[in-house]
Amino acid sequence: INAEYGQHYFKQINLRMFNLARTIRPTTIARFSRACASTHTGQSYDVNDPRNARYIGGKQKEVNPNFAVNMVAAEPVDVVGKTHTHCDGGHGALGHPRVFINLDKGVTKLCGYCGKQFRA
Repeated sequence: INAEYGQHYFKQINLRMFNLARTIRPTTIARFSRACASTHTGQSYDVNDPRNARYIGGKQKEVNPNFAVNMVAAEPVDVVGKTHTHCDGGHGALGHPRVFINLDKGVTKLCGYCGKQFRA
């Protein structure tokens, strides 16, 4: 498929979504209140936004309340007792490349890959 055809195709899809969102009845707009849940980045759309067309027919926007930042912060700090350590994700082949972390006394440092916390 050439680029010109692809651009034309996506313009048609966007136009259809826009027209669909414009023809929505006011009674249907009340159902969109479920679709306006905010994500961890604060992303939410206006009630009349054409991107809300995907939530017509009882569909809901599903937002995971367990944000990764909060889950990493809830992990306990590993006290190593040395001035250096390493982290490889701890799951063998499912982990990440081994990184070495220099530690200072009383300062918590994080692994750049998985966010695991270490302290000397």
